[in-house]
Amino acid sequence: MRPPLFVELCAGTAALSLRLAHPRARPPVSRMGAKTGYADVILRCMGLRPGQGAGHYLFCEPDDGVRLLLHAYRDRELATKAAAIIASWKDEEPRALWERLRADGPATCPPVDPREVARWVLGGVWSYRQGEIDSGFIGPGQRRQDTTATATATATARIALGLPATLTDDAREVDPPQLPPGVVAYIDPPYVGTTGYGKGFQLPRAEWLPVVRRWKDAGALVVVSEAEPIPELIADGWHTVRIDGERRGQKRTFSKQQAEWLTMSGPPRWRPSVQGSLFGSVDAADRTQ
Repeated sequence: MRPPLFVELCAGTAALSLRLAHPRARPPVSRMGAKTGYADVILRCMGLRPGQGAGHYLFCEPDDGVRLLLHAYRDRELATKAAAIIASWKDEEPRALWERLRADGPATCPPVDPREVARWVLGGVWSYRQGEIDSGFIGPGQRRQDTTATATATATARIALGLPATLTDDAREVDPPQLPPGVVAYIDPPYVGTTGYGKGFQLPRAEWLPVVRRWKDAGALVVVSEAEPIPELIADGWHTVRIDGERRGQKRTFSKQQAEWLTMSGPPRWRPSVQGSLFGSVDAADRTQ
């Protein structure tokens, strides 16, 4: 049975919700720390599968630009119009286009405007693929026509899923009622020792721990991503799973943070196999139940 509600308390590009909604869906833009490569394994540990869907989705996301993207997930017309706008930019010289779009300033939401969605998505693609806009050519005399804009337009059109979703900007302000069975709440908070969200929004562990406990008390299965097991939750009887060996796609070669752990309020429905040493020992943390 599909969950009646699937919650992403620090949604970002909501890679898990997209994958839950459609087995091949992925965000059109990447961000540092996004869970696109881990979406399938996290869903499997939750007892869910790609394409299973949910009755409703709740996205909590403080960043205005990312919220524009999340609105496009639930509004087919918005996503389609944004994709068409991106496609219309394909013949513009990349550096000039970048400067023109950047001159409009930071993304704003509300209002939710197709051009603003298009501007944020294409700018996000360029920001992640550093240096691509510095050249408008891929070879002597060969103009790079499609490369970024056309591909991004195609990816944006694919997220026109019409998800039944509610958006809010701050997970700390949501007080869930008593929930029906099957609700799942996932949080991917700023990892300890990392730069966090920026733009003045901080969510340290001391502030999101009450949030996840509140959702657990309301009846949800709660799952937390971090670079380590969460000791405060383990002390409450929560469960841990290490998943960094299950990442799909490009590996994290640019980051010192390589470990990926889930801390779950209930037992995982699936657990990756753990390879012991030559002497048959397994790290104690991997045995945490």
